[in-house]
Amino acid sequence: MKKGLLILMVVAGMIILLGGLLTYGLGINEIVPVPRPDLIVVGTSLIGISLIVSGACDLLGKKTKEMQIEENDERNIALGNAAMASGFKVMNVTISVSLFALIFTGYMTVVPCFTIIGAFAIGQLAFIVRLWHLHKTM
Repeated sequence: MKKGLLILMVVAGMIILLGGLLTYGLGINEIVPVPRPDLIVVGTSLIGISLIVSGACDLLGKKTKEMQIEENDERNIALGNAAMASGFKVMNVTISVSLFALIFTGYMTVVPCFTIIGAFAIGQLAFIVRLWHLHKTM
C-alpha cells in the first residue's frame, strides 16, 4: 500500500476513535438521540483502533531491498490476487448465509438488513465494473 494511503488510514482511525469517545464524553448523545450510546463508544473505538494498528504496522515495518523486489515480483502479485479472489468468494457466501440465517431466525431488523444488502450489492457492482474495465482494456 502506498505511504500516503497508510497515513490517511491512521489519521482516519484517530478521528473515528476520538469522535466516538467525544460523542459520548461530551454528552452529544443527549442532544442527538442515539438508541445505544454505549455501543457508539465500543464500535468507534474498535474501528479506530483497528485502522490505527493496521496502518501503523505497515508504516513502521522496514523492508529490505530484497523484500521490496520480492513484493513487486509478478508471481507474488498473481498469488496475492488469487488469494484475494478466493477470499472474496468465501466472503460473499458467508455474508449471504449469515444474512439468510439472521432474517429467518428473527434477529435481523430492517435497517441493518438493507445496510448489509447494500454493502453486498456495492461489492458485487465494484467487481462487475472492474471486470468489465479489465476485459475492455486487455
